Amino acid sequence: MSSRNGLAKLAEKVARVAEYFVGLSSQNYSSAERRSLLRARRTDGQHAKLFNYRVTYINEGAYQLLLREIFFKGEYAFQAQTDAPVILDCGANIGMATLYFKHIYPAARITSFEADPATAAVLQQNVEQNRLQDVTAYNLMLSNAEGEHVFYTGADLGGRLSMSANPGRISNSREIIVKAGKLSNFIDGPIDLLKLDVEGAEWDVMSDLRASGKMPLIRRMVIEYHHKIGGQASCFAAFLRMLEEEGFEYQLAAAGCDPISRQDVYQDILIGAYRAQRA
Repeated sequence: MSSRNGLAKLAEKVARVAEYFVGLSSQNYSSAERRSLLRARRTDGQHAKLFNYRVTYINEGAYQLLLREIFFKGEYAFQAQTDAPVILDCGANIGMATLYFKHIYPAARITSFEADPATAAVLQQNVEQNRLQDVTAYNLMLSNAEGEHVFYTGADLGGRLSMSANPGRISNSREIIVKAGKLSNFIDGPIDLLKLDVEGAEWDVMSDLRASGKMPLIRRMVIEYHHKIGGQASCFAAFLRMLEEEGFEYQLAAAGCDPISRQDVYQDILIGAYRAQRA
């Protein structure tokens, strides 16, 4: 049994390394950038060097996952219509997506939001120590109402990617009170990209944007939809219908249910929503 477990762990490690290289080969990086990304997998305490950025993190596992998904796989890669796109990074964690957007569009104007105070402090540190221009970070939980809100963070480990306003999203959690606000209050003109990964609060954020009339200002979105979060009944069709009614087309990617015949399984579903180019 022990040798079988060892082989399984080895196979998992090989698959993980392969995932890094397959993702890297699909991105439009220079040779120097690729070497830098491979070195970025090596960390020093709670810091890492990523391109010309110094990244401070809380949770190394979370850092490695974000590095792989954002920089190697390019989950947030997009073609902007301008060299200075306006981007909303909602659910920014320590700011890895913010750093990615500034790398591909140095003149981008970015507003970043993170609900957890400890993680938001590291987000702000990463913005400041890298002297990021035109980036504003807020310690704010995005919702459809203003005020204070219950939020669940890790009881044993900070900076977890599953921190959420939904108690069913994170195990071994502790309850804190955070400031909540509406994303619509931060939108006063066209948005080139809305990146939305708010661990189950995507319904609240989208309902606020619809009610405020701000949805027509958004050109493109990458949304992480949390299917069956906390064991809730399926309501994905209604979410997609909302996008359709607002004039968006979309592409989907999903993971976490293998074989597909399993039932009542939580899944992350990635939605790439965009305005159709009609002839």
